[in-house]
Amino acid sequence: MVRRGTHRAALDSGARIVAVHDPTARNVSVSLGLPAGMRHEAPTEEGMLHLLEHMVYQDSRSRTASDREHELDRAAGVLGGHTHLEYTEFYETGSPGQLRRICERMVEQVFHPALREEQVASQIRAVALERATRLSSAPGGIRPWPHLATQYWTDHAHGHDGSGDLDLAGRATPERLLALHRRLYRPADSVMTVLTPGDPDAALAIIAASLSGLSVECRSAEMPPGPRAVVGRGTDSSVSVAGARLRRLSVTAAASARSVDLVGDLLVAEALKDQAGLDASAGLFGPGDVADDDLFVLVDDTGQGVRAADRLRALVVSDEVNVGRAALLALHRAETLIHDDERLARATTRDLLLYGAPGFASELVAVLETASEDERRARDALRASASRLANQVFSSLVIEDGGGAP
Repeated sequence: MVRRGTHRAALDSGARIVAVHDPTARNVSVSLGLPAGMRHEAPTEEGMLHLLEHMVYQDSRSRTASDREHELDRAAGVLGGHTHLEYTEFYETGSPGQLRRICERMVEQVFHPALREEQVASQIRAVALERATRLSSAPGGIRPWPHLATQYWTDHAHGHDGSGDLDLAGRATPERLLALHRRLYRPADSVMTVLTPGDPDAALAIIAASLSGLSVECRSAEMPPGPRAVVGRGTDSSVSVAGARLRRLSVTAAASARSVDLVGDLLVAEALKDQAGLDASAGLFGPGDVADDDLFVLVDDTGQGVRAADRLRALVVSDEVNVGRAALLALHRAETLIHDDERLARATTRDLLLYGAPGFASELVAVLETASEDERRARDALRASASRLANQVFSSLVIEDGGGAP
């Protein structure tokens, strides 16, 4: 097993920086995260944080998107970004000799986007196309995200659709995006991680230098506390889709990622997924991607009309073979969070943002590894979570055949 060391520091600005030392790594991976996600969008700002993420890859104040792309191509680098429910991340992987350049480029583009009007219009279309493409393969264009969130929660922060669509046009002006950027893209709240085969102290110095040059104008008032989730009464809705097979999407509260019940929820999800015609997830965006107020999702394509609570009660009598398989599947799924250099750097940033310390993802893998080797422990965790979930309030969306051709 590779021995990795984690080195941390806090800057005077409030930013936190991390160097993960892996002497076997062939590249450096850099991740920059901000505690600004779709749940922080106010009414009329729906979809703007996803759009702002796109704008980070357009022109910045000191270079064009084209120049940045050519620079990245010459360095054979790979980059990406995602807007989550409670945070936004940007990341890049390249050769060790490029570390200083990667950090400087990432900080500059994240904290100093140009927000040109013509590029805003172009990226509104890109965001809308991304959303349409994701939904197009689902019956009736309905997926757990965002449709089950809007079904389960009644408050705006948790229940609105933040994926972004063409209705951003007219709302998302450069001026509004700049105001949102100044409010939520705060260097003082940021976390920047590098996974490096080189000297971790030197890597920390490079990160610190890249963040130290940010101007005072990037800083704003302290971010308000997170919004409180308001749960509905538990409703069933139906949607008629021509030629569709019966499909039931059900949702209830998942265990807090800080709770010991998280492991049981992950085992339950895998035990359900292992059955033909069922899909399940303990978390809208995966394990631990939201610290609190996450959802347990069950999608039933069997056409049998069995309710989610009954599916869960049936798991209480799972035999040791099914429990053992669920534990292994849950372990493999959790391992994807840290299985390569890029994912480990991203998970480290996420964990520091959401949990105040790196290592949540690695600790989850270790706990699941223990459960996979202890059938009794895994069985007890699965049964406890299945019983708890079965007795909770569910909301459901049922897709049924509306007649005619699909």
